[in-house]
Amino acid sequence: MHFPSRPSARPWRRLLGVAIALPLLTVGSVAAPESAAAPDSGITVEGRYHPAGTGCHGSDNADGCLSWGVRVPSTVAPNASTTVTIEADSVPGQWTWSCPSPDGDRVAGTSAFYIDKGKDEPASKLADSGLGFFDHLYYNHHGDSAGSVTAASCTPEHLSLTYEVDFATSNQSSYLDLDLGTTMVAPGADARSYTFNPKITTSAAGLVLTPTATAHKPAASAAHATVSTKEVAVDGAAKDTSRFTMTARNDSTTPLSDFTVSAGRTRGQAQVTALTCDLTAFGGKVASATGPAESLKVSSGAAKVPQGKEVTCQVDLTGVVGRNRVKAALTTGDQTFSSDYAKDRPVSEVKVQSTDSGVEAASTGTYEVKVGHTITFTNTTDANGQTSNIVLHPRVPAGFTLKYVWGSGVPWWISTDDYEIQPDGSIPLSTSDTLYANSSTTMTFTSTYQINTEAVTEETWKALGTCDPKDPSKGLTMQIDVAGSEGGTEAGTHTICIPVTRTGN
Repeated sequence: MHFPSRPSARPWRRLLGVAIALPLLTVGSVAAPESAAAPDSGITVEGRYHPAGTGCHGSDNADGCLSWGVRVPSTVAPNASTTVTIEADSVPGQWTWSCPSPDGDRVAGTSAFYIDKGKDEPASKLADSGLGFFDHLYYNHHGDSAGSVTAASCTPEHLSLTYEVDFATSNQSSYLDLDLGTTMVAPGADARSYTFNPKITTSAAGLVLTPTATAHKPAASAAHATVSTKEVAVDGAAKDTSRFTMTARNDSTTPLSDFTVSAGRTRGQAQVTALTCDLTAFGGKVASATGPAESLKVSSGAAKVPQGKEVTCQVDLTGVVGRNRVKAALTTGDQTFSSDYAKDRPVSEVKVQSTDSGVEAASTGTYEVKVGHTITFTNTTDANGQTSNIVLHPRVPAGFTLKYVWGSGVPWWISTDDYEIQPDGSIPLSTSDTLYANSSTTMTFTSTYQINTEAVTEETWKALGTCDPKDPSKGLTMQIDVAGSEGGTEAGTHTICIPVTRTGN
């Protein structure tokens, strides 16, 4: 069977008014007398009903319409690992468990681990996976896992699922979300409610919980729209602009009319410059509004949208810097259906400096000198960005030999072999790495030269003694080419010069 994915694009994750979450479980929810004094677990259960599609309205057996959510916060076992076991019967004649594996070691659905940064920041998904035996929440290429299914037994009538989660993975508040899929039996066209009565036990504090969750299915004739957003690429557009389309599909058996469409900023600096909806196919007009403004709205007018048809609107933004979120919504009566469009645009500054004000060199002999240069990437926004790949071009004057270059503060994957000097004298380095919001990183490169003073002319010594930004033949220069990156770094060439003076001059 096909089970809808976990991401926020899923309609039941939007403002539907059809899902009810159980508040934080109280002591009264604890079944075992010995746990009666245990502190509030914070575990919540939730019913989720997705009314879109004919199957969810009325087919005899419908998959993926109804699911049950269990959220386990890190407060259950702070900075530690714990197991959570869920035992639950289905409800005969209403819904059964969806078990895609013939061995019964898998239940339809997903697990996901989120880090909650607080401060009005949206939770960040660290990893997600399926709900089969030994499915892991791998969150890096080293194979580190935040949790896994350790036992699963699934039949249409009964589910037993044990999940081990490691809250030591993050030193911030975090939580595990389990989304358990079902098959509905003859949902019909009328409104109805479904219930979920699991038994939840945890190894932490020996908690035994027996909560109840309810999911409400609206009537097929009740107003409902599925809203989605998609970014649109625009050639030659300014870097601080963005465009996306919003679609709103009528999932009700009743035509959609007397509605408004809006686009409004909920985070960041972005302004909405235009909102345009073409409603001519539904008996309406091209409705448009222009800004710039924090939000824009248009009305449907005479348009009537039949079941299964989509309204398409275009939204243009400007001032897109840092993290931005725009809510695209359709409102009819007292119901609003929405989806968020997120656009992050980090901006990174690059600064190149020398570690030495100058170098003194002996007038005679053969010896080595070292000069250092730094390149600093600074992310000036609240959006995570990237540093860039670079190419070093050390100048080698007559009488000088570049022995080698070594770096510090570079990504861990840069090895000695990467500093090999190419035939053209350049040293390309794959230094592109994550540059977190409002942070900086500095890389230092030390060049070791051998000087044969007999081969250095008076004219060369004279040129080495001064620096001129317009003349790369002056001083001992390092040119650093910085590649552009989608992480906010502009491509550019940076040159730094260090004067070299002879001892005694």
